[in-house]
Amino acid sequence: MAIDWGTTYSSMAFAYQQDGEVHEISTWPKQSHNYPKVPTCNLYGPGSKEILEWGYPAKIAMTKPPYKNHILLSKYKLHLDDSDGPPPPLPNGLTIVEAIADYLRLFHAHVVQSILKGFGSTLEQRHIQYCLSVPAMWTDHAKSVMRQAALHAGMISLHDPPHRLLLISEPEAAALYCEKKCDQYSIGHGQRFMICDAGGGTVDLIVFEVVVEPHGRTLREVTRGSGHSCGSIFLDERMEALFRRKFSKWADRPLTPANWVQLMDTFIHNVKPLFDGIDDQYITMPAVPGRAELTDYEIGLEDGVLTVTAEEMRREVFDPVVDDVLRLIQHQLQQTNFHCQGIFLVGGFGCSSYLLTRVQSEFSHIVRSIAVPPRAELAVVRGAVLAGIAPRTVAARVARRWYGVDSLMAFEAGYDLPYKQILDHEGQLRARDRFSVYVAPGQQIGVDECITKRYVTFQYPKPISSPLYACSSLTQPRYIDSPMVEKIGDFTIPLPFIPGAMPGHKVMFDLRMYFGATEIRAEAEVNGLVVSTRCQFTG
Repeated sequence: MAIDWGTTYSSMAFAYQQDGEVHEISTWPKQSHNYPKVPTCNLYGPGSKEILEWGYPAKIAMTKPPYKNHILLSKYKLHLDDSDGPPPPLPNGLTIVEAIADYLRLFHAHVVQSILKGFGSTLEQRHIQYCLSVPAMWTDHAKSVMRQAALHAGMISLHDPPHRLLLISEPEAAALYCEKKCDQYSIGHGQRFMICDAGGGTVDLIVFEVVVEPHGRTLREVTRGSGHSCGSIFLDERMEALFRRKFSKWADRPLTPANWVQLMDTFIHNVKPLFDGIDDQYITMPAVPGRAELTDYEIGLEDGVLTVTAEEMRREVFDPVVDDVLRLIQHQLQQTNFHCQGIFLVGGFGCSSYLLTRVQSEFSHIVRSIAVPPRAELAVVRGAVLAGIAPRTVAARVARRWYGVDSLMAFEAGYDLPYKQILDHEGQLRARDRFSVYVAPGQQIGVDECITKRYVTFQYPKPISSPLYACSSLTQPRYIDSPMVEKIGDFTIPLPFIPGAMPGHKVMFDLRMYFGATEIRAEAEVNGLVVSTRCQFTG
């Protein structure tokens, strides 16, 4: 069961392991549009942390007078992107884990019920393996939040093995879906294609290389994935701002909240997906209380129809957001030295006619095939199902940051800072706080590749706490407190019983790290015994 939990809409698809045929749930409570996804929104009472409704019923409730003081929580996925600084607190004292878990619990209950009703199987929840898609631009902490939310939602339990819930990056899931179309677009062995997953909140991009081998076809990441919060909700925000400027003179008889909902729904469902940059747009106005005549030539309103010219729509709404997407695509192409044979636009925003036109205009002289695959709005969730069935299709990934641990290393005079100098337990001159690198940005790592380093501890028999650090700088950091280095988590390594060892005994151990999957995992070998380690990711 794959869940694409999105900024504005969420979707679900599933397959039975034995046949691999992908199905999606496309019927939702009180569905108001013929769209296979459901709104990502929660309804709460005033000051309450108890969720009352979700999806379409939550949106519908907010148009009714009894709910005027309630809270409709939406777009809260953006709280997991802290690239522009800490997000504001959620209302009613909710934490981000609570908000996501509330939604996932009700969403999950609906889809499981739908599967049981549709197939009449003896399905039990313990038979379900889950795959959650996450933006490629997310931090390890944000991914950890999604796992916690799934736990709080009752989808998984603390006793489940880690593979009961897989996390997959959204562009990678889309790549698995589009890989089936490679033959159609003549993309073969050694050739590359870019996924531009343009959703409601985020736009994520990665370039993959097709590898055809005797045992089948696999994909390898060849660029550092990049992304930005420049999805289609920013078109909505710019359109609403344009509406408000046009109707600002109506202060005596303003539009009601229900009027605004109707106007924005018209833009979101009728104008936004079909706008091609050429045709003027005609938007039918809802009935405004106290205004019998809906004509105002100054703002382009005549007989209840508002005209927005194509030029104004491009300038005020589309181009500022689309230009951000074009910059992201340019950056990915530069990483490949412009060796890329295809660009696939997927996601809700990826279906935009205008976005496709602009991408083709900008890059068709460089990239042979630029296309929107069939059912592109479901590419991520359908691809995530394929990831659950065949998790080794993507054979290698590219690290986005430096990753390392805190270590004592030999002191290098003239290179190490004098105050970092200490004597270790054996009287050797060492430099403390050194950043021991496991992975460098741009490094390609196999999905099962193990990177091992040997360390020494004198803490026996206490468990070893090994912080994990990451850094986004261009150059290798020397210390864990160097600029741009952040602690992202703590590994706890239990030390097994060692016959004859006394407290403080010198213990050698190997720390094995696996960075090739969407989530980092680790294990340690101590005195010949392999012990599992767990990592608590921090903010």
